[in-house]
Amino acid sequence: MRYLPLLLLFPFSLSLSLLPASAVEPPNVLERRRPNAFWPQAEYLVQQQLNVIQRINKALASPDLNRVKGAQGQLLLQERRVKKFLESQYPIPEFLCRNGQEDTTIVTELDVSQSKVYCALYSSTRQLKPMNAELEYRLPMLVGLRAPELLPSARSSPFNRQESVIPRFSPVPDFPDPEPPVIGIPAKRPLAGYEPPFQPAIAPSEEAAALLSAARKPLLSVLDVFPPSAQIIDSAVATQIADRGDYALWATDVQKHSRFLALPGTGIARVLPAESYRLDPNQLHNRIQPTVAQRFPFMPLLKSNSDHVPRLALEVADGNFRIPMPGMDYGFLVNLGDLPLKELEINQQNASILSPEQAKLFLEYVPPNRLETLQAEQRRFLTTKIGAGFLPSLTTPATNQVPVVLKNTYLLRLVQFQLPEVVLTGEPISRSDRRYLNLILDTPSSDLLVAFRPVERRFDGSYIVLWRVLDQFPEPQIVDLHRYVELD
Repeated sequence: MRYLPLLLLFPFSLSLSLLPASAVEPPNVLERRRPNAFWPQAEYLVQQQLNVIQRINKALASPDLNRVKGAQGQLLLQERRVKKFLESQYPIPEFLCRNGQEDTTIVTELDVSQSKVYCALYSSTRQLKPMNAELEYRLPMLVGLRAPELLPSARSSPFNRQESVIPRFSPVPDFPDPEPPVIGIPAKRPLAGYEPPFQPAIAPSEEAAALLSAARKPLLSVLDVFPPSAQIIDSAVATQIADRGDYALWATDVQKHSRFLALPGTGIARVLPAESYRLDPNQLHNRIQPTVAQRFPFMPLLKSNSDHVPRLALEVADGNFRIPMPGMDYGFLVNLGDLPLKELEINQQNASILSPEQAKLFLEYVPPNRLETLQAEQRRFLTTKIGAGFLPSLTTPATNQVPVVLKNTYLLRLVQFQLPEVVLTGEPISRSDRRYLNLILDTPSSDLLVAFRPVERRFDGSYIVLWRVLDQFPEPQIVDLHRYVELD
C-alpha cells in the first residue's frame, strides 16, 4: 500500500518527461531564454543608466539639496534593476566579465553582441559604486541653503513630521533693474544696510567627474551593437541639444535665409527676452556655473584680430527691442518701417528715409573721448524712451529701445568698449607695472551702423532677425582712463 501513491503519480510524471524541457521551466527562465527578450530590457537599462549619470552630473553642480537626494535615490534604484537583470542572464557577472571585458571562452546562452552589452552594464555599474558616497558627502554642505521639498503625497500626510529648516538664503526684495554703475563713484544701494544674498559656489570634484566619465564610456561603446530598432539617446548630448534649442539658432533658420546670408556683411541672430540673461535672485543657483550670456553670447558682427569683437547686443523687454548697456557700451536705434534689408543703403548722399535730426545722429555722431562725458551720454540714451505710436522729437530722434514690429527694418548705432580689468575691479596697479600703464589701459572699441529686420517670432518671445553692417566708424577713444585707476 505504501507504493500506491507513487503508482498513481507515475502516469503524470511520465507525461512530464515526454514534454520539452522548456515547457516545465519557471516563467523567469522562459523569459530569459526567449531570443528577443534580452534586447528590450538591455535597451531600457542602458538608457536609464545614461539618464542617471547625467542626473548625478547635474546634482553635483547644483546647490539644491533636493536634486542631490533625488539623484541618490535614482542611483540606488538603477543599481538594483541592473543587478537583477544581470543575474537573470548569467548568475556570476564577475566570472563572465573580467576586467570589464566579456570572456569569450565561457559558454553561455548570450551571443557575442549580448555579452558585450551585458559586460558594459556590469562595468558601468561598478564604476558608479562610489558615487553614492560622493553624493552623501555633498549633503551636509547644502543643508540650510533652502528648505527641503516634499512630494505632494508626503506634504498631505498626517504622519509626516518635517523638521523646520530656516534657509540661509533669504528672499530678495523686489528691486527695479539696476542702472549701469558709474565708474569712479561708489554705487548707491537700493536699500540702506541691505546686503544681497551671496550665491554658493559648488565645484564638482575631479574624482566624481572621472567616475562619471568612466561609467559612460562602456555604455557608449556598445550602442552600435544594439538592433537597428533600438533608440538610445546619450543624455549629456541631449541636454546640450535642448539647451541650444532654447537659446540658439536652429539649423532651419540658417537654411531658410541662405541666399541673404551669402551677401557680404550679413548675418542672422536670435534675440532673446531680457529675462533669459537675468538670473532670478530668489532662485538658488551655482554662481560658478556659466550663465546664458556666457554660453550663448551676442552674435559677432565683424571678425576681429583683437580680444574685442563687436556684437549685436539686443534683447527683448516689454515688447521692445532694447540695447543692454554693460560697462561703457551704449547705442540707439529707430524703426525705418517696412523697407527691404537687402538693398538698403544709408550714407550722407542717401539719407532721405531719415529725418534731418536722425540723419545727423546716426551718420555724424561722434562719441565723447572722456569717461565722465561718455557715462553721461550713456545715461542720456538709457533714460530717453519713445513710446509706440509716437514720432521722435527734435531732441530725441532715437532711443535705446523701440517697439518690436515684425517685417520692419531697424537702424542701429552701436558703440562698444572693452574696458581694462583694473578699471572695472578698482585693483591698484603695482609700482613695477606702471611702466606698462599704456598697455594695461588699452581699450579696444568699435562703432558700427547696423540694420536689422525681425522675420519670425518664437513661442518663448524671442525673435529671429536678419542683420547687415552698413558702415564702420573710427574706433572711439577714452583719453583719461588713467584718472580712474589707483597706483600702488
